[in-house]
Amino acid sequence: MKIELLGSLSVKFYKSSKLSKLSDIDELSKKLDLFMTTRSYDDLVEMISVEIICAEPEMDSFYPILRPKYVSEKYKTIHSVLDIHLYKILMFNLRVDFESFYYSDKQEGLRIIAQAILKSLESLKYPVKLKKFDKLGFYNDMKTFFINEGLVDVNS
Repeated sequence: MKIELLGSLSVKFYKSSKLSKLSDIDELSKKLDLFMTTRSYDDLVEMISVEIICAEPEMDSFYPILRPKYVSEKYKTIHSVLDIHLYKILMFNLRVDFESFYYSDKQEGLRIIAQAILKSLESLKYPVKLKKFDKLGFYNDMKTFFINEGLVDVNS
């Protein structure tokens, strides 16, 4: 299975020297994808996409938290230029606290992301079509990865 973490950051990150947060998220995403390569939680899911939102509280309305979405297969063309093929993908997003993430260093920022992902997975309402999805196995593997990376404690 493949997994990707996508950073959706507010304009303030782009106007400052905090753009490295995107590369930090991308680096973590690549490590997580490598860790998850041999794992499978449901035959219906080949990819999981997690959007990590971080914006000032007054900008929250521009970055809504949506319910998780599953797409079995879909072709989409954007502006007659970009063709996208979505296949067996589970997508969800989550929000991290702006103040703590914006002012954090790399390690603390990754720790904030790891904790937010695990907290989100604890209460995530999976789409009905994925009733056989191994939620506990997925959560435990994510937690194991974050423990191995030193981003969460074993007892948390």
